[in-house]
Amino acid sequence: MIYNNGEFISTDSDVDQLIYQTIIESDNAESRFIVTDARNKKYMVNILDMSNYFDDNTAIIKYSDLTPTYDSIKDITLIISLSAFFIFLITTLFAFLLIKRITEPLILLKNGAFNIAKGNYATLEVKSFDEIGELTLAFNKMNEDIKNSISNLKHEQKLREHIFSSISDGIVFYNRDLEAIYKNTEGERWLEEIVQDKVLVSKINDEIINCLYHKNDSSFTYEINESYLEISFKNVAYTDVNYGVTLTIRDITNEIKHEQLRHEFISSVSHELKTPMVMLRGYSEALLDGIVTDEKDVREMISIIKDESDRMNNLVNELISVSRLESGQSPFNILENDITLLIKDIAQKFRFAFKKNQIHFEYKSEINQCIIPFDYDKLNQVFTNLIDNAIRYTEPDDKISIVLKENDRHLIIEVSDTGKGIKASSLGRIFERFYKEDKARTRGKQGTGLGLSIVKSIINGHGGDITVDSVIGQGTTFTIILNKDGK
Repeated sequence: MIYNNGEFISTDSDVDQLIYQTIIESDNAESRFIVTDARNKKYMVNILDMSNYFDDNTAIIKYSDLTPTYDSIKDITLIISLSAFFIFLITTLFAFLLIKRITEPLILLKNGAFNIAKGNYATLEVKSFDEIGELTLAFNKMNEDIKNSISNLKHEQKLREHIFSSISDGIVFYNRDLEAIYKNTEGERWLEEIVQDKVLVSKINDEIINCLYHKNDSSFTYEINESYLEISFKNVAYTDVNYGVTLTIRDITNEIKHEQLRHEFISSVSHELKTPMVMLRGYSEALLDGIVTDEKDVREMISIIKDESDRMNNLVNELISVSRLESGQSPFNILENDITLLIKDIAQKFRFAFKKNQIHFEYKSEINQCIIPFDYDKLNQVFTNLIDNAIRYTEPDDKISIVLKENDRHLIIEVSDTGKGIKASSLGRIFERFYKEDKARTRGKQGTGLGLSIVKSIINGHGGDITVDSVIGQGTTFTIILNKDGK
């Protein structure tokens, strides 16, 4: 359209009229604007002032339908939207894959850390050689180190527990609240007995408090249920901090009994030596001073001196035998020997004693295997002591018998007599050193009280056992059990 001197030159269409009207009605005419017709179509209007090129007031008005432009914009918008959507999908998928690639190993590392906390030390698979892979390698190395450290700690803990459990003394650790938070097997066993003694419990609590707050280590001895305990208290402190008290319970019953036995042994030996020594001294002085001059009396005193000297010599020899047997200084010469031959030698040895005391001797054998391992000389001493004791407790016309029996593994030897028997109250003590039956019940002189102790030591040295049964007025039977294989 052309505008010239106030007139519009155009095709005079509806759009032209709309543009004319818009320009005329506009207070501030713009060189470019948009109009919308009755069909809701939009047009871009552009006014070009040409007055500078013509003598008249002239302008060229151009307009263009914006529908293709809007359609293009819609198409571009759609293309951009679809492109953005697909880019979003692609980037999201890529981000998901990237995040999964990063987070999956991290999740595995997290789960692995929780498994380590639960004690499961499984090794993780290394799926890449980037930073995540290096982190996994480092985690596996840490996992292996922790596993080895825990294993070593458990081993050391079990070793310490085994060491403490194997200690024969009872060990109990009390914390500052006087709670027994640790105890080994022996400690637990002794505590069960200690808690029943209120006096001992009170004394232990007092000593723990004293040791804990005054750091005074102490110990005392206490008798409980026929046992003697040495209870020691040791303060446990580190860097001037008291953590508790260690209680050590040591059973010294055997030591106390050994000490008592030592005193009894010295007393018994002194008593056994005192009588013959007094008699030796008295008769010797009588002979030296010439108090006794009759030849018959002199010979009687000399005979008594000889008998008492022999008695002292027998006592000393038996004491030496007991000492050697108990200390292991008297080795056993165990060889294959014929047990029947030994019994025959014993019968021959005591043949005169049997005849003199009018005692009947009987030997029976119910065994097939006569040759077994044993120390011939020491078993000879065993039977000598048993037969000698049997003679002491029998009367004329009584019988002493030796019977050999066997089973699959053992040889059983019974040495019996039909003498006076042994009191039931004495049966449990006859193997003790220096224990003697009532002198009035024996024939002739008493022994030293060491014979049966030596017998038991010799039988035990053969790995066997000896028992005794007796009935007053009916007799006594000693039963010896020896292993056929000598073991």
